[in-house]
Amino acid sequence: MSNKTFDRDYLGLNGFVWFIGVVEDIMDPLKTGRVKVRCYDWHVSNKGAMPTKDLPWAQVMMPANNASASGIGTSPNGLKQGSWVLGFFLDGQFAQRPLIMGSIPGIPSYKADKNTKNIGFNDPEGRYPTVAHEPDTNRLARNDANNAHGVIASKNDGRSLSVPTAMMDPAGKHWETDYTWNEPASAYAAVYPNNHVFATQSGHLTEFDDTTHNERIHEYHKTGTFYEIDKAGIRTTRIVANNYTIIAGDDNVHIKGICNLTIDSHCHTYIKGNWKVQVNGNKYETIHGNNVITVHKNQSETCNVNFTQSVGGTKGTTVTGSVSETYNSSKSESVSSGVSESYGSQTTRASGDVEIYGEEIHLNKD
Repeated sequence: MSNKTFDRDYLGLNGFVWFIGVVEDIMDPLKTGRVKVRCYDWHVSNKGAMPTKDLPWAQVMMPANNASASGIGTSPNGLKQGSWVLGFFLDGQFAQRPLIMGSIPGIPSYKADKNTKNIGFNDPEGRYPTVAHEPDTNRLARNDANNAHGVIASKNDGRSLSVPTAMMDPAGKHWETDYTWNEPASAYAAVYPNNHVFATQSGHLTEFDDTTHNERIHEYHKTGTFYEIDKAGIRTTRIVANNYTIIAGDDNVHIKGICNLTIDSHCHTYIKGNWKVQVNGNKYETIHGNNVITVHKNQSETCNVNFTQSVGGTKGTTVTGSVSETYNSSKSESVSSGVSESYGSQTTRASGDVEIYGEEIHLNKD
């Protein structure tokens, strides 16, 4: 079949017409990810002669691992005003249907400001590039000692240090070697080009660091909330505000080591069902304030060996019903001061002798 039967503007028959340009508008009214690009040698830098609004909308080619259909995949693209891009015109030399194939990083020779935003081939908002004479590659990916990323110092400066743990045993010896623990410092030790960084304009970050012997995963919110997994698999999580966890089903937690829980304020625990606690070792509780227990039904305590109570002040017991006490062995009471007892009636039965000793014993004394 002769090529004469085809439209000469059909893509592929008239050759590709390439362009390099700078993105000036990303606010696609259709919200499909289109952008407006000022193309070198196709458009002038004078915005009076060629305003940004008159530039044609350019479609953006997405990678093959992005479905770009029905909201599946990455939406929208990551281009920003000021991004350098490479593409071609779908309509050839008519140059009204640009298609962007990718962005081009570099080393900006100047920083965007109010003096450049009104000139073509620049960010109209005067935001990007944010720095000059420095690669567009994220600082976390480069790990340049002269241009360190601020998030590392911010994380380390906000660490929780010397967090106290509970508690001393009765002998005054702490359970652990250290009385406190420290939040680990950032495990960041990236070596270019092994750290794969995704960053947003507001300051959110994700790192997948493949640096040999320092492999990490890190996700960071601009407020300072983050989690980081270091080379040993140790995970550090810091939440700078409130935390909410909702589990619609069961929750199973198995801690194979020691669990330290330190709460600087109050703790409210509400269990609507039963609560079962099993301690295979010893249990120690230290309460520096009052201890109030309210049981709306029965309470039962079983001690298989010895039971000791020590009260530093007074002790009061009020029973509205009857009291029954059974001792299978002897009972000894020692009262250092006076004893006063009042009964409506009293019956005492002893299978053996009853002995009462005292300097004076008064019965039925008025």
